[in-house]
Amino acid sequence: NMAEMHPILWTRITDRKLSSKNVKVAVLSTFEHRSYELADIPMIFTPQTDLAILNYIANYIIQNGKVNQAFIDKNINFKKSATDIGYGLRPTHALEKDATSNGYPGADGKPKGDTGKSEAITLEEYKKFVADYTVEKVSKLSGVAQKDLKALAELYADPKIKVVSFWTMGFNQS
Repeated sequence: NMAEMHPILWTRITDRKLSSKNVKVAVLSTFEHRSYELADIPMIFTPQTDLAILNYIANYIIQNGKVNQAFIDKNINFKKSATDIGYGLRPTHALEKDATSNGYPGADGKPKGDTGKSEAITLEEYKKFVADYTVEKVSKLSGVAQKDLKALAELYADPKIKVVSFWTMGFNQS
């Protein structure tokens, strides 16, 4: 909720939005708040589905031929890391006990996986990974309407549109 938690920055965003008809604001949150008053694309998503939304955006860019191959070749290293790493809860919590790669000791006393381990993958492997994140699937998972997911993905896919992403303890804590 940038309007209340980061009011100076939100004032600058509001000023930019209100002074240009071409500026679009998308607000993604797990609940509706004051920032929604300015949003062109307001989205309330189910908690813990923000990465699914990001994966859908990546898949949309790929499926619509909008990948900037020169940028990828110069700047991107694709990596695959452990999944099911738990939730950062106490080791005795049921969700942590069930997680397969959270680093906590398992029944044998040895750590269950290595949360910092990753391996290089190719762009083709990455494409295969995100291919499962269709608009239908992500809409069902996240609770966000397909039209809103598409509108957001179109903003990211258009190389003529400058996108600035702000996050306030959402995507970066997933």
